[in-house]
Amino acid sequence: MMAMKKQGKEMEDRKSNDISEMRRAQLIKAAYKVVSRKGYYNFTIKDIAKESGLSSGLVHYYFKDKQDLLLNLLKDINLNIKSYLNKELIRSQSPLNKLIAYMDQAFNLAEKEKEYFYVLIDFWTQTKHNPRMRQANNRLLQSYRDECAAIVREGISTGIFREVDVAFTATTIVSVIQGTIVQYVLDNEAFNYEKYTTMIKDYIATILLKEKNT
Repeated sequence: MMAMKKQGKEMEDRKSNDISEMRRAQLIKAAYKVVSRKGYYNFTIKDIAKESGLSSGLVHYYFKDKQDLLLNLLKDINLNIKSYLNKELIRSQSPLNKLIAYMDQAFNLAEKEKEYFYVLIDFWTQTKHNPRMRQANNRLLQSYRDECAAIVREGISTGIFREVDVAFTATTIVSVIQGTIVQYVLDNEAFNYEKYTTMIKDYIATILLKEKNT
């Protein structure tokens, strides 16, 4: 009897957790649409509630304030991006293919999820005066550099890439990618995005590959 009650409680807890996660995901999805459309400074909790079809009280239940909402929004987005990138890297055998997949994933994001960069730009504007936002941004950028550095390091160890300063190279690659994307998002008629991103990938490969530098 006790075992049946325990099992029943565990099932109820799982069901409750599932509903909680569904609601949270629903709010995050709504926040993504609202923040990208209205900007961080112009949206309200009521906007999120209206977009999600849930109550304002429920938004406050899951997120303390706008800052907490944005931090959780970016965390979820980047976890999804990292999950997608990891799947792409698993399919890639050589360090060069991994590096191309890494750059492709980032550049393609500007076409598939342009709203993400509007959210990210809003995020950047708060880092100067908000330590919590600054720390979150620093961790995000460090994760990009670490992922890129791991690929470069593997390329060097397998003899495919020439010896380079790994930290500097990863930082430079991330900077070029993000700088190009931001320019394109803000003014998508400034240059031919597909052409430029292809040229960037070829240029980076040319710099790193041993056989192209001997």
